Amino acid sequence: MFTAEFPSCEPARTQPAAHDARIKAAVIADPPAGFYFTADSFAAVKAPVQLWASEYGGGGVTPESVAAVDRSLTAVHEYHVVPKSWHAAFVLCPPELAKAEPEFCTDAPGFDRVAFHKEFNADVLAFFRANLGGT
Repeated sequence: MFTAEFPSCEPARTQPAAHDARIKAAVIADPPAGFYFTADSFAAVKAPVQLWASEYGGGGVTPESVAAVDRSLTAVHEYHVVPKSWHAAFVLCPPELAKAEPEFCTDAPGFDRVAFHKEFNADVLAFFRANLGGT
């Protein structure tokens, strides 16, 4: 199994989350469920959600914590698990970042971050177009 380490995410929120009626659809990638969400957090979610999970987790995110978010969402939603990926795969690595943080930009054998982002971006765009309209 591939593992990579980078500093754990720490909760940054200082105020309770509030419902925002302007949100009509949401895409969530590898959420650190224990930091920001509980099972009750999703009870009021009515907007469509596209949820993405890395296969290996990392940075305070575990595959099980994202699966728990999937199980807790009662709203219409999609759930995608990205094979051979870890949490940082959702961030592109320009050369400056790859040089400064090589661990963050190193992927498991067989995972192509650039190719993944082409597919990911297309899927996210299609989801928003389907749920928000537009071309």
